[in-house]
Amino acid sequence: MYYHTQELKYTTYGKIYPPPVGIVDDWLLKPYIWLGKYCSYCPQIWLSRSKLSITGYKSKSKGKSSKYFGARRNFEPNVMFGFDIIKGFPVDFEIWCFCLNPLMNCKDPLKEGDDIIKKRFEEWHNDCKKEGIVVTPNSELGKWISSKNYEDFLNNYFFVENDQVVVPSLNLKAAKQIFCRNEKQVKALRHMGFIQDRIKILNSKQWE
Repeated sequence: MYYHTQELKYTTYGKIYPPPVGIVDDWLLKPYIWLGKYCSYCPQIWLSRSKLSITGYKSKSKGKSSKYFGARRNFEPNVMFGFDIIKGFPVDFEIWCFCLNPLMNCKDPLKEGDDIIKKRFEEWHNDCKKEGIVVTPNSELGKWISSKNYEDFLNNYFFVENDQVVVPSLNLKAAKQIFCRNEKQVKALRHMGFIQDRIKILNSKQWE
């Protein structure tokens, strides 16, 4: 399955699109622009192969050590949509996270993004050699070292479908599973036209 979370107020019984470039968070826009050079669209809509870990949909802890303990949350939790088949552009999550910081801090992601990524991996590699750190083959750096060249690294390790994909638009009507937090959201989704049998309340008590 492929999962995408969406604020209820922006949910529609049909296609959704990424927000316009002008309202995308500044810290994410440059990485999105760089990725757009390879997937041919920017911004992107992101989907995860994991229901919880990457989507951020897992409920916040209410234990005594949690900042949410004893507090009333006044925000509306997102709705999560699950799809059987998605033809998207694959992006490895771990490598994407490593590349975010250098891409965010470059001046021109289209012209400089690739060189910035190469530089960051080479610096990491050199630091490991100086400190005598053993690099494991399956780590991000290990994959970089084992690659024949930059293009080989992108094709074999970065742009591969391990855990997430991006798409230019998403038809929410095609979702096979819909997870929400309370009956209020269920009613709103049904009113839009979503099929009742596909809607499930997930851990709703933690969000009352």
